[in-house]
Amino acid sequence: MSQSKPLAYQSSKAVLEYISFGKRSVFYCPLLVVNVYFRKHLYAICPAIRKMEEILPYHLEIVRLETMSQENTMMMIDSFSLSFFEIYESKMSMRDNSTGRNVFIGLPTWDRSKQWRSLYCITSAERGHKAPEFISKCAPIAIKELYVDRTPAWFPTNIPIEYVAVDTTVREDTLKMAKHVTVEIPSYANKRINTEIVSEWNCESIIIESSMSSEEIADYCNKESKRTDRPIGSRLDANHSSPVEPLFDILHSKMNARKTMLNDRKCATISIDKSTELNVYGFGERPRIYLCTVQPMMFITMWLWKSVQEGLLSVKMFDIPIFHL
Repeated sequence: MSQSKPLAYQSSKAVLEYISFGKRSVFYCPLLVVNVYFRKHLYAICPAIRKMEEILPYHLEIVRLETMSQENTMMMIDSFSLSFFEIYESKMSMRDNSTGRNVFIGLPTWDRSKQWRSLYCITSAERGHKAPEFISKCAPIAIKELYVDRTPAWFPTNIPIEYVAVDTTVREDTLKMAKHVTVEIPSYANKRINTEIVSEWNCESIIIESSMSSEEIADYCNKESKRTDRPIGSRLDANHSSPVEPLFDILHSKMNARKTMLNDRKCATISIDKSTELNVYGFGERPRIYLCTVQPMMFITMWLWKSVQEGLLSVKMFDIPIFHL
């Protein structure tokens, strides 16, 4: 197609929606001056693109939010890193990781530029957070992988994320809608897994890398057993450092869990309704606990984890049937 010929609406929509973040975003700084020309070129061949930009989602591969220090919060979007330094009059560092180029720019005052305030960072009075919270109100955002570490900042999206890794348990719609979530609370944080919050998530799989006690797992199972809307096959893998028998005794006494066998391994089965069950089982003498919502006598996918300390089996995927005693 000739560059002078205007693009049809559907064509321009598809082109714009999947343009990389670096080319589609213009931050009015020398680092991305080439993108100003790129955007003007798009406007020339399709004038309607200006309005389309306000509603078309950004497709981001990887987003990272991390607090480097009390005054410095970093956001990485694909190949771009943005750091906010509150102690230096709200200056921002922008780095193109693909080229290594880096610039420092001062953010405009809030009363002069509402767009910068809404796009980059604001202080959330509702949550009582002092750290900047990254939001974007100009367009929906589709994120494939989101990593949040040591920061109350968040990157909300109304489009489900494929994978989210966090260092705490918080009530966020992003986590409820995510397909896979991994939680690892650092030891220095002195926090525990909030089982009430985790039980509200609708993920296909949840991996808890932090240790969970038998009481915490039992509490999660109790809350989970009261939900009838969980997807069949959804699972939670918990890092449990005690033998399974005491846990099974707790589940039996509190939730009338039945003793079953799963591939010649002992399993505790909790009825959710007439057609759905929650199965709890583990591996090794000091195992990880695996919880899976299933239908009776169906085949499920099972994970075997490798742990040098615990001497567990190597990672393997296979299907196994469930048989009741």
